[in-house]
Amino acid sequence: MSILDFVFPKFCLGCGFLGSYLCPSCQKQIYRLKRQRCLYCQKASYLGLTHPGCLKKLDIDGVVSLFYYNNLLKKIIKNLKYRLATEVWKEFWQALNPEALKPIVLFKEIVREGVIQPIPLTKTKLRERGFNQAELIARYFQKFFNLPIADFLIRKKETLSQAQLKSKKERYHNLRGAFSLKEKNIDLSGQKIVLVDDVITTGSTVKEAAKVLKRAGAFKVYTLTLAKG
Repeated sequence: MSILDFVFPKFCLGCGFLGSYLCPSCQKQIYRLKRQRCLYCQKASYLGLTHPGCLKKLDIDGVVSLFYYNNLLKKIIKNLKYRLATEVWKEFWQALNPEALKPIVLFKEIVREGVIQPIPLTKTKLRERGFNQAELIARYFQKFFNLPIADFLIRKKETLSQAQLKSKKERYHNLRGAFSLKEKNIDLSGQKIVLVDDVITTGSTVKEAAKVLKRAGAFKVYTLTLAKG
């Protein structure tokens, strides 16, 4: 332990064990998602690619999520959002079994020559937190994929937390019109874009963002998330 660990001791986010933010026992409670699914029909799909019969003009072309959104992941992501972001994130990735990253190893070829777009926060939320957790996650994937991080989108309105809304209809209307292009007349023709966020449930957030990007000409829009709820 360093001197800082004595002054600011680390406690496991899962069980409270002293010494680290993720103890060896709790590391085993991070379950990788063994099967990817089409976002629209929820049937099994190779690398989460949207089935041709499900895909419409402004839809997302595929979604890859790494882990199940269980109670432990919920605590980790909450800490990524509100405190200890860098320290927790570092320990989290160091603890991962290489097998957990297999989906993004395969996904790397599909998104080659693309760009990574973190799901943005509103200016108010960004000021409150001091950082965007989706951007923190995106920086890791940037190194893995060797792709640039883009800044095409802004979040122009405050919305309720998607977790508070029970129905798909409520989530859809909550996010409708939430995103716009940072540069109004930007042409994204031919662009392959990977949206990055922490958690996906119904996909309402990334669907809304994808519509904006595809209306601007984006060729393909994929999504990569840490967890699936």
